[in-house]
Amino acid sequence: MMKKIRNKRVNYYRLAIQYTITALLGYMLIRWIFDSGYTPDFETYCPIGGMQSLSSYLAINSLACSMSSMQIIMGIMLGVGVLLISKLFCSYICPIGIFTEWLGRLGSRFKVRYTITGVADSVLRSLKYILLFITFYFTVSSSELFCRQFDPYYAVMTGFSKDVNVYYALITIAITVFGSFFIRQFWCKYLCPLGAAANIFAFAPVFIAILLIYWLLVSVAGIQLHWFWLLGAVCLAGLILEVCRRQGMYFPLLRINRNPEICTNCKICDKVCPYALPVSTSESVRHIDCHMCVDCVVKCPEKGALTINRRRWTWLPASILLVLIIAGMLIAARWELPTINVRWGSAEQFETAAIYEQEGLKDIKCFGSASSFATQMQKVEGVIGVQAFAKRYAVKIWYDPAVIDPHAIREAIFAPVNWMLAEPSPDMGQIAVAELGIDKFFDSQDAFLLSELLVTEPGVFGMETSFGEPVHTFVYYDPQLLDLTRIKAMIEAPSVTYGEGEEATTQKTEFKVAYTGPQIRFMSAVDYLKKAFKPYSVRFNESEKYNSAQTATIEMPVAEAMRGELQRWFPFLMSHVSNDDGVIGFLAEWTGEVPFVRLTYVPSLTTPEKIKSLVLAPKLSVHYPDGSVREFDNPFTFSIKP
Repeated sequence: MMKKIRNKRVNYYRLAIQYTITALLGYMLIRWIFDSGYTPDFETYCPIGGMQSLSSYLAINSLACSMSSMQIIMGIMLGVGVLLISKLFCSYICPIGIFTEWLGRLGSRFKVRYTITGVADSVLRSLKYILLFITFYFTVSSSELFCRQFDPYYAVMTGFSKDVNVYYALITIAITVFGSFFIRQFWCKYLCPLGAAANIFAFAPVFIAILLIYWLLVSVAGIQLHWFWLLGAVCLAGLILEVCRRQGMYFPLLRINRNPEICTNCKICDKVCPYALPVSTSESVRHIDCHMCVDCVVKCPEKGALTINRRRWTWLPASILLVLIIAGMLIAARWELPTINVRWGSAEQFETAAIYEQEGLKDIKCFGSASSFATQMQKVEGVIGVQAFAKRYAVKIWYDPAVIDPHAIREAIFAPVNWMLAEPSPDMGQIAVAELGIDKFFDSQDAFLLSELLVTEPGVFGMETSFGEPVHTFVYYDPQLLDLTRIKAMIEAPSVTYGEGEEATTQKTEFKVAYTGPQIRFMSAVDYLKKAFKPYSVRFNESEKYNSAQTATIEMPVAEAMRGELQRWFPFLMSHVSNDDGVIGFLAEWTGEVPFVRLTYVPSLTTPEKIKSLVLAPKLSVHYPDGSVREFDNPFTFSIKP
């Protein structure tokens, strides 16, 4: 009886990379759990995100949110690797591929894993092209990575972050786990959009031909053809070629070759192949599923039976992959695409334009915020174009130096704030006001971080900023609890943590107090509350139909509205009094000793008594935009009697 062949050869090169990737991801997760100041970026080198971002940039001139040149270059390097060698990323690096392959081996050990073939295999392969189309379509349309909504890797690694659609993700995770356990390479062969994109690179001549035809139709013939049709044509061509051809075109440069004179037909190569390809019956493996893992070459017991281009260089694919990664990182470090690139000036203006660059703008964090920034700058006279780089919070601004200078641009970028951080009691006595100049302060996100620093200890009531270099800042505080030295230390803290529980976030801060004012000022608590009070004024019930001669006003003191908590109820009170068709205006203001509410009404439609009864009602009937009405307890008492 022939003894069972026991082959203990190990593909160390592949396993070393896979274990390294797994260890790095494990380290990031563990550190994230125990280090509140650490926020990992699980998409730093994501090639599918880079491909989507590049598509978005080419189609609508914007990058998908949070993507950078690093992901784009890695996507390009993946394409180069597929075209010249094979799907090396899928074989050596992809976390989902690693997990599902190991899970599949467990299924094989229990003898429950099945390899789908024939028509069912062809039909199921279409799923990943459908997902590829959907993913790229919605990403380019919104400049937001649509794959985040269902990607099992992103969902698990980020703990189902806000970008994840929990319902989609749970379905995908369940299908991936159970599918991979029972069906060979279920995710990679049938569902992975990146796998579909990689296969399209393997059919590069057809892909290039479709791009060329689209360019000729749009740029040369002048036909208005939406990018939707280009995406659809590429996905459809990839699907047809994969189903009908099952091998790449012209390339790759490396192939697994079998020498039939040495091969003993032991079929170990077929058994160890992750995709169960018929290596033992092929002279040269050119199947589209072969990702050059070289497990078959490593495990082959007959020296020379299986080779890579006639050489037993099992280290070569892993080495090429590392070269591509290192090259990609070096290129990305020296090259950058903007999140948005918007220009509205004329060609003549750009000939004499100057460029202003600034980093540290934490408001620039995605496509939406970058677009808002560009819209803001478009209103500034003399500014003619904007590039924004969300990954490093930077902008590049083109401007006409004859109209505006860098100082004025910085002032246009700056957003002053006047925030109450805690509410003093009206009878507490004196509040101190300190004046400071703060460096490393750029935008509203910095204002938010400063406010969080100032509330780390009790005693600060508010902050007010205005543009300056450094930024002029007034801090309102209780002199019984704090002094200027302590406030300065709070501002210059190296980091701040905000939020609670799982939502807690720690962020580095770099504020420096450049100067302090000549002296501390003092004001009464009531004067501070009056200063912080924000008037609220609304007109309604067809108020434009009436002139001043047809209207009257009723004024009602509301001393309790000194408290900010009550001021937030003014919109509710306004909605309630609008139920009286004769009331056409609402004004909440504080110009005397206490705040008051002034209602404008039409005497021919209502009376003061009716209005007073309405505002003193125990319930407020509040109308919502969807037509619904809700009732709330009336928090106001007013200093009037019905």
